[in-house]
Amino acid sequence: MEKSSEKNIFLLLFIYIVSTLFICSKMSPLYITNEWADPNIYFNVAKGMVNGKALYTEIFDHKGPFIFFIYATGYIISNTNFFGMYLVEILFWYLLAISLYLSARLYLNKVSSFLITLPFFVCIVKIMKAGGSAEEFILCMEGISLYLYLKYFKMENPVHKPKYMFIHGILVTAVMLTKINLIAFWFFPLLAIFLNILYHKEFKNFYINIIAFILGSLVIAIPVIGYLYTHNCLEEAYKIYIELNSAYAKLGSPRKIFFRLLGRILYLFLEPTCLFLLGFMGIFLFPFKYINNLFERWGLFLAAIILYIAIFMGKFQYYYPIPFLIFGFVGFIYLGLFLKKYINNVNFYSNKPYIIFILFFLFTSAGISGLDNTRVEAWILKDDNYGRKALMTMRLKKEIMKEKNPTLLNLGFGLANNLFTTCNIVPNIKYFVTPNLSYKFYPQMRDEQLQYIKDKKTDFVIIQQYIPGNGYYDDKNPIEVAQKLKYNPILLENYKLILTDSIINCIDERSVDIYFLYKKKK
Repeated sequence: MEKSSEKNIFLLLFIYIVSTLFICSKMSPLYITNEWADPNIYFNVAKGMVNGKALYTEIFDHKGPFIFFIYATGYIISNTNFFGMYLVEILFWYLLAISLYLSARLYLNKVSSFLITLPFFVCIVKIMKAGGSAEEFILCMEGISLYLYLKYFKMENPVHKPKYMFIHGILVTAVMLTKINLIAFWFFPLLAIFLNILYHKEFKNFYINIIAFILGSLVIAIPVIGYLYTHNCLEEAYKIYIELNSAYAKLGSPRKIFFRLLGRILYLFLEPTCLFLLGFMGIFLFPFKYINNLFERWGLFLAAIILYIAIFMGKFQYYYPIPFLIFGFVGFIYLGLFLKKYINNVNFYSNKPYIIFILFFLFTSAGISGLDNTRVEAWILKDDNYGRKALMTMRLKKEIMKEKNPTLLNLGFGLANNLFTTCNIVPNIKYFVTPNLSYKFYPQMRDEQLQYIKDKKTDFVIIQQYIPGNGYYDDKNPIEVAQKLKYNPILLENYKLILTDSIINCIDERSVDIYFLYKKKK
């Protein structure tokens, strides 16, 4: 009966995750497409990889290689839209939901654990933009490790199972090859586990767990590094992912870092309930009230501190704190334990889980329907019935699709990245889009793009003008600014302007973008 009840909860969690992502993620088939720049870069770099282009040397982005393997999985499932990535998202979020529920179950009963798991996903939705960021997938990996960490120390006579460390090895390496600074989350918890093993003089288990961690790491490292090596792009991968990103993330003096971290506490109010209030409970109250083991307590507390530093000390986008939400869930557990002593009779809730689930789902749907990144009015619109809200780049797409097997170069950064997806274009050049790297910092990219224009490498070129500028580009550099770039003699000699379109970008902070579409001269 107990197992049957738990299975029902797992089923309800699955229904909840599928439904929430269906409404809130623009990977969902409810929406025509996800026009956010980042997922489209990941998807189309992955598309290039699957179609034979070598990562970093023949097709470029400066993110870690593993995110492109995730997106390659989605592309293989569905190579003309994001439906495959919707299924990948469901898998990751469901694993997160189960992990969080099981973490709560270490301290609370089934119903309480279930009920605190549901609202956590509303907090994710509020800051996730349009779905599909690397940070979302990393949060899911954190959730799994959090459960294994809490479970180990919750046992009466804990002997750390090597299979758990094997999983930790997989997750740490996946994150290291996606967004390297976020492995900060794992440093102190894993150190706490190993110190606890040594404290109990389990030396054999200590060495077995080290081996298990290495073997888990190899599960991810071998295929990724193997791909890079066999495609002769391992050295370039190191230069781009490690050296370029390290230079890009230059932090400044310790004094400057300190005041930046202090000031960015305000960013926790992007989602004040989970990032700030519950985050405070999860970091400062839960470990010191409900965790007795010294290693476990300080491992969790220091993980939060170092993760905060890793996220907030450098350049910032408002979806970056998504991985920090994990401590908000620890705060949910603390809140559940706090309220537990005030709620003596929970029979009504235990006997009516389905009613509670339906009510909560309706509440969640009502709450998220008003969010900027869930434009439900976009559904059901097809072909010529597309509204501007349904597909903001539709006019550009229609013009590009007049050409058979079109090729494209996007000199801007934003919605136009989505045209590679909606027009099903396999990138034919390395720098097919323009990531947020300034000309001053990485001149090679723009210089190469100008050479593409000179050589007429693509059928179409898009220039994007921001109103106001978003800071990605050096306003003083004449080959960087759209107003000046569109008068570049190389461009005018080889391409002609065929369309200008002004778009209210509802995804990227509701900016106003002007797009200039150029077509290659015969």
